[in-house]
Parts: sequence; C-alpha cells; structure tokens
Amino acid sequence: MTESSTVSIDDFSKDGVPRRGALERALVGDIIQFVDFLIIIAASIGVAFVYHQYALGTEFDFQYYAAAGIIGATGLTALLRRDGYYEFDRLLSPTGALRAVISRWVLVVLGLIAFGFALKVSDNFSRVWLVSWMTLTTIGIGAARAAEAHCLKKMSRAGGAFARRIAVVGATSLGVKFAERAGSNNEGISIVGVFDAGVPTDGDACRDAMTGDVADLIAAARAGHIDDIVIALPRAKEEDMQRLMRKLSNLPVSISICPNVHWLNHTGGAVTGMGGVKVLSLYRRPLEGWGGVLKTAEDFVLGGALLLALSPLLLTIAAAIKIQGKGPILFAQQRHGFNNAVFRIYKFRTMTVAEDGDVVRQAQKDDDRITPLGRFLRRYSLDELPQLINVVKGEMSLVGPRPHALAHNHQYARLIENYSGRHKVKPGITGWAQVNGYRGETSENEMMEARVRYDLSYVDNWSLWFDIKILLLTVKAVVFPQNAV
Repeated sequence: MTESSTVSIDDFSKDGVPRRGALERALVGDIIQFVDFLIIIAASIGVAFVYHQYALGTEFDFQYYAAAGIIGATGLTALLRRDGYYEFDRLLSPTGALRAVISRWVLVVLGLIAFGFALKVSDNFSRVWLVSWMTLTTIGIGAARAAEAHCLKKMSRAGGAFARRIAVVGATSLGVKFAERAGSNNEGISIVGVFDAGVPTDGDACRDAMTGDVADLIAAARAGHIDDIVIALPRAKEEDMQRLMRKLSNLPVSISICPNVHWLNHTGGAVTGMGGVKVLSLYRRPLEGWGGVLKTAEDFVLGGALLLALSPLLLTIAAAIKIQGKGPILFAQQRHGFNNAVFRIYKFRTMTVAEDGDVVRQAQKDDDRITPLGRFLRRYSLDELPQLINVVKGEMSLVGPRPHALAHNHQYARLIENYSGRHKVKPGITGWAQVNGYRGETSENEMMEARVRYDLSYVDNWSLWFDIKILLLTVKAVVFPQNAV
C-alpha cells in the first residue's frame, strides 16, 4: 500500500480524519442531472431568442421552445441516468461522459424530429435553431462536465468532502492486494487500513500490513472515520463469517465482500441477477444488444466503401507484384476467426515462400525471404489491404485482435493464459494492440502476453467510439510505422 492512500490508526482521534459532511456522493449525480436539465432548456430558449431577435428580427413563441427544451432535457437526462452516467465514479471521467452525451443526444433529437412531424408542429422550428441548439447543448454540457470533474476530483482527495474512506477486514494477501489496487485508482479512495478479522486464515496472514483489529475498526467506524468496509477473507468458515457479520452489521457504514483473487483480477466483472439470485459475473457476452448490429454495419458499410475507394491502389499493387516476378499475387493462409472457426486470410504476397502448415516461421527484421517490393508493402501495411475482402465476406472486422497462423495460435494458446479469449470477437485488420506498438514479430512470449492483454481489453471494453479511435490511430501508425518487418 502506498502511504498516500492510507490513514494511520493513530489518526483515529477526536481531531483526526474529518467526518463525512452533509453532502453525500449519492446526491451529486442528482444535482448534476438537474444542472444538465437546465442547460438544455436554457440552450433551447437562448438560441431561439438570439435567432429570432437578431437574425430574423421577429418575435418568437417562448412556450414552443421551452416545451422543446423540457422534452429534450427529459429524454437525454433519462437516458444518461438509465445507463449510469450520473454515478459518482463516472462523473470523474468527463471524456467518457461526453461521448455518451453526444450519442444519446443525437437519438433524442431524432426522436423530437419524428415527434414534431407526427404532431405537425415541425414547421414552427427552424433547422438553424435545431442545429444550433444541438451544438450549444453539447458544448455546454461538455464544459460543465469538465468543470464538475475537476471540482469532484479536488474534493475527493484524502480529507476532502467526497473522499471515500474504506477499511479492509482481513489481513490476508487478498486484503492487501485489494487495498493496493483500490488505493491507487485515483477515484477519491482512501484506504483507512487493513484490519485483522480474528479468524483463522490457513497461513495466509499478512501481519506487516495490519493496522489494527476488529475492535479498532469498530471504534473508527463509530467515530465517523469510515464510509465502507470490504471483507477479504476467502478462506473463512461460515460460522466465523457469521460471527464477524454480527459485530459489523450494526455499524452505520456500507459492507461489501471481495470474494477471491480471481474476481479482483478481473476488470470486466459485475454483480448481476440470474433467476432472482445475485451472482458475480466474470465475463459478459461481447457485443451484446445493439453492439453486434453496429459492429456489423461498421464492417459492411465502411469496409465496402474502403474496398471500392482503394480498388485502384489494390490493382496497382497487384500489377507491381506480377511484374516483379513469378508467383501468386495473393497469399492465403488458414487462421482462427470468431469462436475459433478457421478461415483463409488474404494478403498481398511479400515473401518468396507461402508457409501454411504445422511449422510457420515468423517474418523477422532483414529477413531474406522478403522481396524488395514486399519490404515496402509491409512497412506501410499495404500488404494487409486484401483483408478488406475478408471483412466484406464477414470473416473479419476492420478492428479486432489480429489473427495468427494456426501453428502460432496453437503454440500461444498453450503458453499464455486466456489467449483464446481473443476469439470471442472477429479478428481485425487493425487492433488496439497494434496501435499501441505491438505489431510485427512476436518472438518473445512477453511481447505476445502484452499483445493479448491489449486484445482482451478491447474485447471487454468495445464501443463504436473505441473502434473509431483505433482506426484514426491506425492512420497515424501507417504513416509513421514502427516495428514493421
């Protein structure tokens, strides 16, 4: 644990760590939702006033624009509330919130347009006002989010009004790991300490990290120095847990359980309901709901457009390869795709060999098997362009984990934990690992492990915005190539 994230047991005094103020974290989201509501209405009326007063020189019907603002504000804030964007932790990240605002604001405005046509009142609103209202609302909420995040982060530091003070019960390796992870997360968390639960730990006790015992914990909670208690006793017996809970259940704090190290190490987990029973969800199905529809549309629409637009370049490269000498223009190789299904990937031939068997030697720097033209194509990733055909065929995506030769796939699946999790989505022409510098040869397991971490992070955190970001970073990586062989 870092010293900056912990509070010593010596601070549990009358003048020590400040008590929680009257304003709770749970109220912050409601206040910010109300601010958003006012911004949207004010933007609607303000734009209408300026447009009619100064551009047209006419009077405007206040009620029409106030009603439009109220309906728009209700729709947008309701969607943001439903999707959890008024939760305290998310309010600390203005960038993610702004993306959510833009995508949902577009949906709300489209709904308002349809609503206006249905009631035959759309003629009362100009397109100039509508576009200006959308723009001003986005800018206004974005600026408010940035200011709010700055203030909340400042007030969430140790000793601040919104600092969340957590005590860990269980001087175990799990308890210490939780304290280190939570205390370094920069989300307004202060670890009060790790307390001995007084129950057998089967040799897993970490005495050096201990702040005190249960009596010290109860005293601190009674004094108002603790907001949350997290129990980290993965090996505790049922009777020991019941006895501990009887001691803690009367304290005016929130109590949670960190079940095991596997759960702690899994960043994409959540608590969910199944048949009326609460369970810990470790993995969710990728691209649920509209995600799969949007991803498919992205691949077919954008992939097809790129294939058509780049067809002159594809034909030029094909002609150059043919002129260079004998051999096929395209290189096809079996690779694993979605759900481990085998498909044939297409690339421009850049080498004098076409290995596709049990033994495939990776291309290396200054590899004498690479042709002069092939070296140029590989440097700027032009050899990958025929994979647009794979995208249009539905075998690949524009963005996703890069597929490897079957021989390499089998090898890494044996050596690297969760390697096959990459196949929960379609492979891509480019990916999160590639734009972070992990492309080309992966002769060392450490490099492949790092690549897999990025791939799995992409699978767990996919969004349309994430794909757009990767595609833009890919353009930069192609123009200024690194690690290409």
